[in-house]
Amino acid sequence: MSQTISRSLGTVPPTGSLKAPIHLSRAAKRWWRAIVENYDLEPHHIEILTAAAEALDRKDQARTLIAEEGIVISDGAGAPMMHPAVQVEDTAAVRMAHLIREIGLDVTPPDVRLP
Repeated sequence: MSQTISRSLGTVPPTGSLKAPIHLSRAAKRWWRAIVENYDLEPHHIEILTAAAEALDRKDQARTLIAEEGIVISDGAGAPMMHPAVQVEDTAAVRMAHLIREIGLDVTPPDVRLP
């Protein structure tokens, strides 16, 4: 696969010089870089990819919180309720899947191994 991004807008550098956004977690940066290095992306796809990486981070943050506090917590009156992070995790997973499909990454080429 080519390692360059269409430069039709004139402001997007070659793929090799793109850096993952600094606000992403280490894992999301690795994933972001793997995608950029292994797919031909148009400039607008970089923004979508970044949003997908942010959704990955949000999903992982929610998963960590659920692991620490449990899937069921107590409400203000002491009654059991589903942890609100369960909905956050689900929403982030759906958002990530949608964004991945949006830029055509829902099928991994056979020669690409993602971290």
